[in-house]
Amino acid sequence: MTPTRTPAWKPRALFVFFALAFGLSWAAWIPLALASRGWLGLPFDATLLALIGAFGPCLAALLTAALCDGRAGLGDLLRRLTVWRVGLVWYLFALAWPALLSLATTGLHLLLGGAAPDFSRSPFHQLYPLPPELKTVSPLAFLPAVFLQQTLLGSSMGEEPGWRGYALPRLLERFGPLWSSILLGALWVVWHLPLSFVAGDAREGSFTAWTALGTIATAVIFTWLYQHTRGSLLLALLLHTAIAVTGLFLPSAAAHPAVGALLTCGAALLLAAASGWLRLTPGRPALAASRSR
Repeated sequence: MTPTRTPAWKPRALFVFFALAFGLSWAAWIPLALASRGWLGLPFDATLLALIGAFGPCLAALLTAALCDGRAGLGDLLRRLTVWRVGLVWYLFALAWPALLSLATTGLHLLLGGAAPDFSRSPFHQLYPLPPELKTVSPLAFLPAVFLQQTLLGSSMGEEPGWRGYALPRLLERFGPLWSSILLGALWVVWHLPLSFVAGDAREGSFTAWTALGTIATAVIFTWLYQHTRGSLLLALLLHTAIAVTGLFLPSAAAHPAVGALLTCGAALLLAAASGWLRLTPGRPALAASRSR
């Protein structure tokens, strides 16, 4: 039994959502990028702008659901957070997939003659300044707290209620899983664009074709998980957080961006083929086929 209803296809509501998601985030991130390069002065901490921008999709989803879909739409969005009885295997996938991808990327990098990363030095220590007395503590001791912080106050909660909570179920009503993933993934790529111009940000200069390809493939994986967990927003949050936390605690080889992107694409194609998505075309027949599974 699925505790959430199937949202109706409302193009105007989706347009409002994406306009708000981009508008709210870019209104924060563009000044952030200008300030990072000394072209604009800010009367407050720039971290606030980064946080506001990260929560653009979440705020857009809540506003659009309330304005365009009423109490029922807002309730449906919030109920997706409570879908948790989905089977242990899906939790294991959501939590382990990013680490497996990171290790596979490193392994392929080594096979191609690259240098191995220093697994004794976690990126966590460089990104999270600690008092001297805590620097000898294993980074794994901080993992639960960082995971919780990333889930509730990081990009997971900021993005997933919008992308997978609001947009994806509505796109699936019209386009089916494969094309919905590609469309949402492409928009996801463009949404990140201003961060590529923030000086000193980890994503500076990251707007490349390989990054775009990997992000779209990741969107396919998110949709595959969504389809197998009865539209659980909770599992999407966990996967998003696991991606962020893996980069903090698991050193990875400085491989060419193509390596990770191609591995992600390979995994996405395998999952799509196994689900029968590659035989589908845009439109209602694709949706009917996905529902019959």
